[in-house]
Amino acid sequence: MRGTLHLLLGHGAAPSPPVPVVAPREYRGNLCGVRVPGLPPVAGGADPTLVLSWFYDRYRPADRAAIRAVWAARGVVDILVSWPDSQAIGQSPSQFVATCQELVAAGFLPCVFLSAKPTSSADIRDLPGTLANILQVLPLLIAAGCAPRICIGWELSLWLSPADVQELIDVLAPLCLPTGRKVYVHFQQGYFAYQPNGGVTADFWNANVGKLTGVLHQRDLSWDMAMYQARITDCLERFSGRDGFVVDSGFGHPFDFIALEVTAQLQFDGELSEAEGNAWGQTALTTPAVSGVSVMGSGNGQ
Repeated sequence: MRGTLHLLLGHGAAPSPPVPVVAPREYRGNLCGVRVPGLPPVAGGADPTLVLSWFYDRYRPADRAAIRAVWAARGVVDILVSWPDSQAIGQSPSQFVATCQELVAAGFLPCVFLSAKPTSSADIRDLPGTLANILQVLPLLIAAGCAPRICIGWELSLWLSPADVQELIDVLAPLCLPTGRKVYVHFQQGYFAYQPNGGVTADFWNANVGKLTGVLHQRDLSWDMAMYQARITDCLERFSGRDGFVVDSGFGHPFDFIALEVTAQLQFDGELSEAEGNAWGQTALTTPAVSGVSVMGSGNGQ
């Protein structure tokens, strides 16, 4: 399999990029909680006033400007965008890169999700196909210097095997890291790692020293606030060296825990207001640090 993947890289080596935008470890985002009155409905959306950040390129220029103004007013810096979601509406790799460049020019930091589980039988891809699809856009993003954060994919534990996920990390992380890009994984609700059967969470993270910056975590929606903080604390304890974890991610600091998806589905369904979603984000952000390891940001307001 590895030989097949390397063949796909072939001529995908990018030229020396311009000085890239580099993101701090701290993440300041709101992927599905900001409301902007007066927006038109877009395909896949819910309440037209609710902005899903990865639908940003579905809006007209004037509406995108209005969204950016509200994001800036809210203190949002990190904007989650998704290559497979943009591709699904017919965006080309160069158009997707242009969207990221537009965000960078306006002072934002794109966090690019590279892959997602298939949504129909016609969309089923094997691992080489998934990588080939990623490599349509990743070298262009690297060359343009406009993707300071990279996530290997959405909910990786729902549609790939642990070996597949590790293969993607092993191939993609070396392409992203030389110019300071931060690389993350994202799993299904409540998941913190994705180790082989019979393994422990330390097996996954210790195998990714020098490759992954951390996890973009998704809350299990059945957890109340007390349980959520308890689960976060367990993750922070492990990143601080408990249960066989290494303390250094390979980048001079522990792996980073970012509370990315906290209430997104509930806000999309109209069950929570922006303020209520932000309160959940604060629950994550105010979880006490463990041996100096703290939550490094939220995707549900600040």
